[in-house]
Amino acid sequence: MNKLIIASILISTSLVADVIWLEEAPMRMNWDKAMKYCEDKGAILPSKKVFQEIWYKNNRASDVEGFDLSVSYWTRDEVLDNKKYAAYPFYFVQGRDTWYYKADKYGVRCIKKAN
Repeated sequence: MNKLIIASILISTSLVADVIWLEEAPMRMNWDKAMKYCEDKGAILPSKKVFQEIWYKNNRASDVEGFDLSVSYWTRDEVLDNKKYAAYPFYFVQGRDTWYYKADKYGVRCIKKAN
């Protein structure tokens, strides 16, 4: 007699489910300093996809709890054809991630993987 065993596997595709958000940095900084700031805290800058997921999960609201409405936050994503000079900040008001120069100063929120 053959038995068929069916296993159910739940795979989480959420990018934000397993991360801990650190408090916002006390000052705006350029991209290189933002990367170093997060590294010094044992963390990383979030990707554009992480910010987009938060924005979509909050019904595209500009006032997501824990994030300053008026601030664009650096992501770790660089502009592929201009990595030396350009990266993407994320702006919650419009859910926008247009590239800007790395020398520009934006807000910083670092993330760590939850254990």
